[in-house]
Amino acid sequence: MEQVSCPHCRFTKEMPAGAIPDGARVTCPSCGGKFVFARGGERPAEPAPGAAAPAVVPPAADAQSAPRRPALPRSLRFTFTGSAKEYFGIWIVNTLLKIVTLGAYSAWAKVRKRRYFYGNTLLDGSPFDYLADPKALFRGWLIGVLAFLLYTAGTRYAPSVSSFLGFLFFFTVPWLVVRSRLFNCRNSSYRNLRFGFREEYREAYVVYAGLAFLLPFTLGLIFPYLIFRQKKFLVEQSSYGRTPFTFTATGKDYYFLFLKAAGWLALLIIVVLPAAFSMVSTLAEGGALLADADLGRTQMMVAALMALTLPLLYFFVVVYVQTALANLTWNSTRIAGSSFVSRLRVRDMAWLYLSNAVAIIASLGLMIPWASVRLARYRFETLSVEGIADMEAFRAGFQGDVGAAGEEIGDIFGIDVAL
Repeated sequence: MEQVSCPHCRFTKEMPAGAIPDGARVTCPSCGGKFVFARGGERPAEPAPGAAAPAVVPPAADAQSAPRRPALPRSLRFTFTGSAKEYFGIWIVNTLLKIVTLGAYSAWAKVRKRRYFYGNTLLDGSPFDYLADPKALFRGWLIGVLAFLLYTAGTRYAPSVSSFLGFLFFFTVPWLVVRSRLFNCRNSSYRNLRFGFREEYREAYVVYAGLAFLLPFTLGLIFPYLIFRQKKFLVEQSSYGRTPFTFTATGKDYYFLFLKAAGWLALLIIVVLPAAFSMVSTLAEGGALLADADLGRTQMMVAALMALTLPLLYFFVVVYVQTALANLTWNSTRIAGSSFVSRLRVRDMAWLYLSNAVAIIASLGLMIPWASVRLARYRFETLSVEGIADMEAFRAGFQGDVGAAGEEIGDIFGIDVAL
């Protein structure tokens, strides 16, 4: 890939290497200005017809020799400018074409969706960009579908080999995680600078296979440490250009988070729920006696109401854990002395999940684009970068081609490697 930059408006676009011959006349798709493309250098833009030749102004010696002033640290906020109406058009076409093609269009659907969400996510007024080639994703999708069919057929028609296939898949997960992150980071850019991910397979196997293998032997007590190591691995292997991200959280932070969630769950089940049951049943039985109603039926209705509250309490605890994990992970992420700040609130996330679920069920799925845009807007509006000084200080690193097999196999088997 090579960058083509307009000398009139500075619009820049990445094109396949050699797609534009050296010396070719190019029309900028942004401002309509014309210029001569020069590989390895910049030629002057063509003047408009009838315009006077520009005067040659000698460079000012003071401006060239003056030292560049260091930029002051500032706070940059993320914004999301997408709308449910725009995304609905993309989503409905993607859904229909995936049905008609029996899933083969999923690679192009993924690229269209991610380009829309990346392009509408702004930091300091500049959008992100998703650069993946749908054809590369389609090749990865074919490999993923073949692996899924072999796994499904093997576990169904040859039970004797199902354990072997499960064992094999378990030890493939670390490789899938690395390849998926590698592909997505190298195909994500901001201000024409791509993200990166180091191919650290040894640590991936320690974190995603070794620690996961110890879960049953530790009765699950190692689970908070496992989550901590996974987040730390994903953050510290990532980079923006040549600048790596760092992670400052500790295992104690994650144990404290899960202990707090367990404390809330115990308080709700042991104290709040029995107290609420006692109060509601007393009031209901008193009302039934006064109204001369069926006391047994009233007690059954109260018991059923209390039983329905258990899944609701579990839902709020799960939302609390997910929200606290997101805040802890982002707030512990640093890059070049700058830090991310996430301000997600549990009550807001719970309301978004509940109202989105009701809207999607009531609309038979047609409100999925509205729910997706709504959730993305809230997440980005509560995220910012603090103390960043100079965006121009970041430099590009080496970027080679990466196959999409890991990304597509991970998607098909439901492996989540997001922060």
